[in-house]
Amino acid sequence: MAKMTPISGFPEWLPEQKLAEDRVVRTLAAVYASHGFVPIETPAVELIETLSSKGVVDREIYSIKRYHAEGEEEAALGLHFDLTVPFARYVAQHMAKLSFPFKRYQMQKVWRGERPQKGRFREFYQFDIDTIARDELPLSCDAEVLHVFLKAFKLMALGPFRMSVNSRKVLHGCYSSLGLAEAQRKAAIIAVDKLHKVGKDGVMKELGSAAGVAPDVAARILDLTAVQCAPRDFVRITGSLGISDPLFDAGVGELRDIFALIPEAFHDFILVDLSLARGLDYYTGIIFETQMTDFPEFGSVASGGRYENLASQFTSQKLPGVGGSIGLSRLMELAFTNGLLSTEQRTFAKVLVSVLSEEQRPRCNEVAEELRAEGIPVEVYFKSPKLGKQIDFAASKGIPYILFVSEDGAGIEVKDLQSKEQRLVSDLKAWGRSLLA
Repeated sequence: MAKMTPISGFPEWLPEQKLAEDRVVRTLAAVYASHGFVPIETPAVELIETLSSKGVVDREIYSIKRYHAEGEEEAALGLHFDLTVPFARYVAQHMAKLSFPFKRYQMQKVWRGERPQKGRFREFYQFDIDTIARDELPLSCDAEVLHVFLKAFKLMALGPFRMSVNSRKVLHGCYSSLGLAEAQRKAAIIAVDKLHKVGKDGVMKELGSAAGVAPDVAARILDLTAVQCAPRDFVRITGSLGISDPLFDAGVGELRDIFALIPEAFHDFILVDLSLARGLDYYTGIIFETQMTDFPEFGSVASGGRYENLASQFTSQKLPGVGGSIGLSRLMELAFTNGLLSTEQRTFAKVLVSVLSEEQRPRCNEVAEELRAEGIPVEVYFKSPKLGKQIDFAASKGIPYILFVSEDGAGIEVKDLQSKEQRLVSDLKAWGRSLLA
């Protein structure tokens, strides 16, 4: 007999967990659709050269090849590690058929070759939105993406959350004012992005070794990472930093304008955080991450930002975009582990039709079909044992009602498993419609 060994980093959900996840997915899709985003799907694989072209570490990519492939007869393919790079390729490839600005949502599995740990998987679902335009993308699109994510987290009702927001222009402007060249600034951003993993000493060391930053400048960079404030205080606090740089001023102005476009009811969920850096080098403007505040050790469960030239490798057309991604499997792991999401539902069925005998089964199937035609999910018991076993089965799956069809097939009774009340059903269709009220 084959040994059953779980594969590390590849999650599996029980039915009640999958049903709970599907409810979250429906909530997210409804929010996205309400803002005009439309669904797409891309292949699980892309060319390796596509996946590795935007600052991604090669060791994260799973390459694939047909087991009996010979030599170089097939292109070098890899499983996609996120949905942003495939989306850029998709837009460039189908540009003539799309209406711009193009607003998409997409939920698919992605794969990363990282060390599995709590909340971090090798295979997991991401749920993304992006808006991409030709030539020019106004800041209203950035504001809408933030608004949609804030609304989505509020409607999921998984507990307190906070969206940390920063800007790559603010970061580059800060570091430019300290005398750092562009290559040093990029290296500094990568170093600062590791602050919560390696601490201040680790960042200080990397700023010196990788970015070539002098100790006094590195200390100033670390001082800036401590700046946090609410959107209403952002302009005042950044103005007090004594930074004189046009890129910094542009970034501050953009964030100010973006916050002005987000309903004030959501501002309490936003924290401007100058320690936020986001490591991927394709971000050019606003960046954000979202955390569940009761579980700070869990880190970010959603992130994203603005990018200007992600599709430049596929087309000469300028296609600026802004978007973000919810790490759905990561978020579900947090929710299931900490009881943030109800997992009581174990089936879609609202009714179980009991079967007294196999001769009666055709009539039981007819009863079930009548209810299904009214939109009621119904299960017919698969055998005909004593009624007690069938009632226990319904209770174990959380099916609230069980129907008993008389031996002659003419009479139907319903038992409410919660109240224990049992009564005759005179109009089956009307009773079924009452369940939908």
